[in-house]
Amino acid sequence: MTTARTLAARAIDIALEGTIVGSFTKLGFNARSSAPDWQPLPTMTGQTVLITGGTSGIGRATAAGIMDLGATVIITSRDQQRADQAANELNAGGTAGTARGMAVDTGDHDSVRKLVVEVTSEIESLDVLINNAGALTDGYNSDAGGTELTLSSHLIGPYILTCGLKGHMAPGGRVLWMSSGGMYTQALDLDSIELSPDNYKGAVAYAKAKRGQVELVALLGPQWAPKLIMHSMHPGWVNTPGVDAGLPGFGKVMGPTLRTAEQGADTMVWLAATGGNDAAPGSFFLDRRPRRTSYIPGTGTNDAERHRLLHWLEEITGQQAV
Repeated sequence: MTTARTLAARAIDIALEGTIVGSFTKLGFNARSSAPDWQPLPTMTGQTVLITGGTSGIGRATAAGIMDLGATVIITSRDQQRADQAANELNAGGTAGTARGMAVDTGDHDSVRKLVVEVTSEIESLDVLINNAGALTDGYNSDAGGTELTLSSHLIGPYILTCGLKGHMAPGGRVLWMSSGGMYTQALDLDSIELSPDNYKGAVAYAKAKRGQVELVALLGPQWAPKLIMHSMHPGWVNTPGVDAGLPGFGKVMGPTLRTAEQGADTMVWLAATGGNDAAPGSFFLDRRPRRTSYIPGTGTNDAERHRLLHWLEEITGQQAV
């Protein structure tokens, strides 16, 4: 039943979304999480979740939140020892679920394929795959094949992992992508998606890769449904070591209003547990609600450009998504 409180909460949500700052900071989270339709999460006992980059920041908070619901969580790091250490620390926290560490570097595509083999040989099936790993770096780097590393590690590597594990997902499994509100600043333009050493800017490379994630999900989500549920989300502006390292000025200015890692992780935990309820496949979420993917004129994307992106990924990786 829609009550006056629910209607008021929805009105506040819409007003917040139009402000950007109010929406993305902890102010937005605090207001929305106080709404009457913000429900407790269902149990995930018996489910298995793989989350890349789960050793710190939002990824670790996501892993902890999912473990609280009873799931078995595989967390990854580029370093096996670091993954094991984080898993041991999470297991010592007394949650209902358990954690296990595995190694993968999403910018090293041989490492990604190795993880696919490891998971498919050791894990009966996955209920949730969360593409979370990533970082914003100032300096230009490339992967072993010469592709700019931010694009490689945030988009190409996760695409390889997702396609490689698609057949190992349980029916109704969730494939979820941790994007960024920074993607709103960029359009999907395949001709300029990869920056060169001469024009490299870390924040721009990061935003372009994150835009690519969102548009890939918008294309594949409907195609993979209903067998698999695919969505993307952004966590808002979160106080993490990654923000301090990649955008030190931003953190200093916005520090008091930034979300905690747990607040940033909340929607991902909710998506893992619920699949987004009845949201359209391939939706983009913030604070448990689907959001628009374009605010700035010229940053909208059409299906033709999404298909160009998919074709490019299929060609350079040799993996078919459909």
